[in-house]
Amino acid sequence: MDLKQHLRGRNLKWNWDSITDYCVKHPKSIQQIVDYCIDEEMIICQNAGAVLGKIVDLDKKVLIPFYKQMLYNLTQSPHDAVKRASMRVWQYAEITEEFEGEIFDQAMKYVADKNEAIAVRAFAMTAARKVCQKYPELAQELLPFVETMVDQKLSSGIISRGKKELKLLRALET
Repeated sequence: MDLKQHLRGRNLKWNWDSITDYCVKHPKSIQQIVDYCIDEEMIICQNAGAVLGKIVDLDKKVLIPFYKQMLYNLTQSPHDAVKRASMRVWQYAEITEEFEGEIFDQAMKYVADKNEAIAVRAFAMTAARKVCQKYPELAQELLPFVETMVDQKLSSGIISRGKKELKLLRALET
């Protein structure tokens, strides 16, 4: 499959599903998807991010070998779709010990950034909370940001997710 050509295709669910299925069946191809997340063509980045976020739905472990590059990609001012997809991966997949600190720091950066897209902040909130479950002392860093987002009523999604995350974070404090 010519992944780049398919990524140039339209932003349609069936196209993303087709690429995602191929990648899970051919895990070596995932390297290309991760590389395309910082491609010069915006449509390539956007669609690669969407596929990355869908791969985790089919296999929660297949992306672990790519965490280092995914984190690197986030330092390259990626498209919102790439940020959203990366945080979505870490909200569902296992966060390995090797990357807990970096993922927590990146998630906190997104949670704290008022200019960041709502979906990125929502997924980052959950990714950061997952790390807090292993290191409860970190919950006090995340709590004020989540409380503020809920209080500001940024969106119904943030309110709903924020309330769930606050309950889980407060339980870690006891």
